[in-house]
Amino acid sequence: MIEGQIAADEIARAFVDARHAGSALVEYPGELPQSLDEAYRIQESAIGMFGGRIAGWKVGRIPDPLVETFGTNRLAGPIFANGVVHAGVDELWGETPEMPVFGDGFAAAEAEYLLRIGSLPASFDGEWTNARVAEYVDEVRVGIEIASSPFPGINEHGPAITISDFGNNNGLVVGTALSGTLVQNMDFLDWPVSLTIDGAEAGAATAAAMLDGPYGAVRFLFELARDRGLPLAAGQWISTGAVTGVHPVRPGAVVEALFGPQMRVRCGISVIRQG
Repeated sequence: MIEGQIAADEIARAFVDARHAGSALVEYPGELPQSLDEAYRIQESAIGMFGGRIAGWKVGRIPDPLVETFGTNRLAGPIFANGVVHAGVDELWGETPEMPVFGDGFAAAEAEYLLRIGSLPASFDGEWTNARVAEYVDEVRVGIEIASSPFPGINEHGPAITISDFGNNNGLVVGTALSGTLVQNMDFLDWPVSLTIDGAEAGAATAAAMLDGPYGAVRFLFELARDRGLPLAAGQWISTGAVTGVHPVRPGAVVEALFGPQMRVRCGISVIRQG
């Protein structure tokens, strides 16, 4: 158990310094957080130290065997504006954006639906449902989350450790918007989604198989805003969860995600420069 805010701040400082330097942390920099409250306290401290505008939030899944222990099936972390890029859908659009990862840390890519917060409620108090949060979403896009951390073992010790370092996020590729009809009818939830790395399929699934779907991820964040004061804001992107799974990548790889019959988004993977 982490004893006190000073210890939480020390862990946060170690992660922030490593992220700014582009360097690795071979070991976790302190006592491992045992609860989600400890983990979010570290994250909140790190957000204050890191600087920069929060452009969105990633939502990840807590493995089923750990849901009862932690009392929830999702986790969250901030996505900073300097890690967000917009990409085209085909080779005619332009160059494939390069997304940096920690070369000696953890790195993965995830095909995700991205929901944008169009407005905020006057208060987050009360009970939230998927239908209720949908009123505050003004756009749905396809995208790729870049999961990367200076700590190579970030996903090996449970969700509290993942939360403590920005939920293991290091960027977001924002692709094409879905039409209003597709969003209104929720047709996209049954679309086949696949992710390839250097042309080889790494995973395939549908969003309908993800807990209670992308809007459930938004509901989870509204509940965090209610319970922990999570700083949600209009215009932020919600990366709603890995549809096809979490797929390790290395610098030099090209990642492409295909959503439905023809919506694609891709990026290259590069290494963060140390310095």
